[in-house]
Amino acid sequence: MSDMFFAVITGIIAVILFIYVFFAARCKGPILSNTYLFASEKERSKIDKKAEYHMVSVVFGILATIFACLTVYIITSWNICLYTVFVLIICVIVYAVKESIKSEKDISRH
Repeated sequence: MSDMFFAVITGIIAVILFIYVFFAARCKGPILSNTYLFASEKERSKIDKKAEYHMVSVVFGILATIFACLTVYIITSWNICLYTVFVLIICVIVYAVKESIKSEKDISRH
């Protein structure tokens, strides 16, 4: 029974993240990146919002996929889902760090 509870929770998180990705891919809604959130108003005006929306849509899309795979794993116990989650976690960390460094360099150039 507790497994189903966790499956429902991870499924809800996946759906919420997919909804955010849907809007972020269309450059709508808040930009939930550290680069944008912690920037001053002057720095925000220099930030390429389209690039930030692209970055958050990729990162949150991968996170949504991770939670969807976790949901499937909890329900089915298919090990391939768990292996996929580990690979996706590594991918999202590498991508987020790479894009954050790139974004910081772009801000400092302006």
